[in-house]
Amino acid sequence: MTLKIILTITVLTTFLSCKQNSRYLRIEKKFTDRDQLINSILPNKTILYWKYVETSSNKVVKEVGDKKLLSSYKIEEPNQGFFVECHPGFCYSYIIYIDNNGLNYVTDEKTLLNFIGKIDNISEAILVGKTQGLWIDKENERGGSYKKTKKGYEMNLLKYNGCPETYESVFFEINFNGYFKMKSNGIYKKTGNCIVS
Repeated sequence: MTLKIILTITVLTTFLSCKQNSRYLRIEKKFTDRDQLINSILPNKTILYWKYVETSSNKVVKEVGDKKLLSSYKIEEPNQGFFVECHPGFCYSYIIYIDNNGLNYVTDEKTLLNFIGKIDNISEAILVGKTQGLWIDKENERGGSYKKTKKGYEMNLLKYNGCPETYESVFFEINFNGYFKMKSNGIYKKTGNCIVS
């Protein structure tokens, strides 16, 4: 009986100490929704008005500020953007914003990063990762975990290839100033399937 109690205490102590030393937290499923991420953008300069548009459905995902300011400008939908999708068709996202200098468009990854500016939250950090073609694996922490550091965020994200279906873990580190670096942690899952979207 005593040996059983000692063994149980040892196993529980080992399990709890491993849990406490676990550096990374699982990225919640809500962060796989790009609309959720967009709604967490906090631009770091004075913006009088801005809106985020997805051309696939002509959907305005987020709109902030005084919409009446738009009447002072001729608004044209840009012919390019970021998060290019809908293959073999063509759709993308873009941002229109008005600041003290006038009307501006965000139509590529670089201008999106400039618009976001300082990384204020995990949503913005994940969004920057998505500009690099990285995703969140909802089922495996090797492609969906993070920790907040003194300088920013460290994440393990997913680089997905559909043919052959391959799941690669990518270490993605971003500081609060938006500077990031990434490196492969290796492939952790490969199937014989060929997924074409």
